[in-house]
Amino acid sequence: MTAVQEQGSMPTTDPLDGAFEYRPRKSRIGAWIGAAVAFGGFTALSFTLGSTTVEGGTVTWADQAAMIGLGVIGAGIALSFLRLRVRADEKGIEVTNVAQKRFFPWQVVTAINFTDKMTWATVELADDDEMSIMAVQVSDKQRAVAAIKHLRALLEQSRS
Repeated sequence: MTAVQEQGSMPTTDPLDGAFEYRPRKSRIGAWIGAAVAFGGFTALSFTLGSTTVEGGTVTWADQAAMIGLGVIGAGIALSFLRLRVRADEKGIEVTNVAQKRFFPWQVVTAINFTDKMTWATVELADDDEMSIMAVQVSDKQRAVAAIKHLRALLEQSRS
């Protein structure tokens, strides 16, 4: 069985005989909204600059293009949060955060932590290191809890 998060669906916690994938919901919505605001805001600002500055300088088409370019960069940064994902199967867990993707075999994973004081989950490793699982966020509430239960069940299954 493959549990892939679709629009509004909850990850399943049925028998663990296949791969599991989870993506956050609310941060994905926020990423799209942030990208639209960044791009739209800078684009609108570029057309409201006027033709001269307060000190008498001129605003050219290159200045307007640069402002739109800043909007594209801001939108790109916001859309980088669409990368957040965690995948797990019988071999291990793969964590994809904004700028990093790492795979950990279950043999090096000691725990998967997610308490009510945490913003997102963490995977604790055998060498006392840990990595954030930014895909599993407290803002997703019951979806995140179901994902953690599934990940912990896969971890327990790997130990038996």
